[in-house]
Amino acid sequence: MKFKASRLICAILSLTLIFGSIGCSGKNDQNQGGNQNNKQVSETNDTGSKEEVELTFWHIWGAETDASYAAVKKVIADFQQEYPHIKIKEDTTENEAYKTKIKASAAANELPDLFSSWGGGFSKPFIDSGRVLAIDDYLDDETKSKMVNGALANVTYDGKVYGMTFGLSCGALFCNKELFEKYNVKIPETYDELVEAVKTFRANGVTPMAVSGKDIWTIAMYFDAMALKAAGGDKVYKTLTKQGSFKDPEFLYAAEKFAELVELGAFPEGAAGLSKDESDIPFLEGQIPMLFNGSWTAGTVYRDDSKIKDKVTVVGFPVFSDGKGSKNEFTGGASDCIMVNANTKHKDEAVLFLKYFCENMAREDYLAGAYLPAWKVEVDESNINPVTVELAKLTSEAEGFTLWWDTLLEGEDTQTYLNSLQELFLGSITPEEFIDRLQSIYE
Repeated sequence: MKFKASRLICAILSLTLIFGSIGCSGKNDQNQGGNQNNKQVSETNDTGSKEEVELTFWHIWGAETDASYAAVKKVIADFQQEYPHIKIKEDTTENEAYKTKIKASAAANELPDLFSSWGGGFSKPFIDSGRVLAIDDYLDDETKSKMVNGALANVTYDGKVYGMTFGLSCGALFCNKELFEKYNVKIPETYDELVEAVKTFRANGVTPMAVSGKDIWTIAMYFDAMALKAAGGDKVYKTLTKQGSFKDPEFLYAAEKFAELVELGAFPEGAAGLSKDESDIPFLEGQIPMLFNGSWTAGTVYRDDSKIKDKVTVVGFPVFSDGKGSKNEFTGGASDCIMVNANTKHKDEAVLFLKYFCENMAREDYLAGAYLPAWKVEVDESNINPVTVELAKLTSEAEGFTLWWDTLLEGEDTQTYLNSLQELFLGSITPEEFIDRLQSIYE
């Protein structure tokens, strides 16, 4: 059965505007694009053939284990076939290393023609320094009509658009039903049930939850969700954008509960030395029952060679009985994006690829189970993996999405958060000290 994915996703994405959009803080008002709607894609030489152009494209989807790997390869190959005179030269880097690389390249004004990034606070320094091309003059009504509501919210700064998103991601708890049934454990809906699950699995010699201590963003996935359930999306958003205070008791509560999970042995021994790929292996091998991570994990667990593809279900992060966040509030939103270097010598071709890539990635990533689409796509539901369909249903009643903290925070504030969280995870600081570190962001 074919259906328009946008019917559901449009409603979901519009909710990202409640908590997730900070796209109004950029300072670069220069209209970099010029009126390009009617410009030719490229110049022609004397024989009438199009000049060959090479575009460098940096992104994070280079590992074959990544749910988006095949989708990226297909979209680029399709583009090359349709536009053979435009060669796309890829350069891929693992997520954490990429973040360091792209920040350093932006600071040195050495960005590639196109690059993957994240909206909100992560890309704001690039915008402020004039490194990114404003693409408003390339966005005619036809192009905008293909995107769902809210698709550009987190890449809009001071009313100008500086990139395109292709998918919506959300945080979810992936649970191995087989292990839960084997040990007679209830899939948790509340934090108290999560604690009982952790204790029962540990008593049976099973590590309850997977995480990487080396790639700190995976730890943050857990804490972001716990803070959301403790404080609610509105308070989290205001506090991260310096309109509140980390001294509010809800944040200490979340930190204490996170430290409690660590103390209970929820996470693997030696997790501090594990990369994301290494930490995922026991879960994908069916040895660890729970993994809280982004919705792109659906594509990973449902690969043809997956040992758990028919064993996984998804739920939201368990709620606190006295928390202010509801079960229908999620971390995530439409923030993964592609941007164009303001200094590229081939603006028309770069934006052509940008639009082609994002529109087609919306479809291919949805089919791959990596993202929910930020563009209006028609797909055959039978071709979408059941875990992704389950995710769509899970978020269909979403009250709002809050961007990941390391995306919503700006500049050095992000590193302060991640470094402090890693120390809390390792037990080298107390929850109270962790909150003091967070509050220092305000100073």
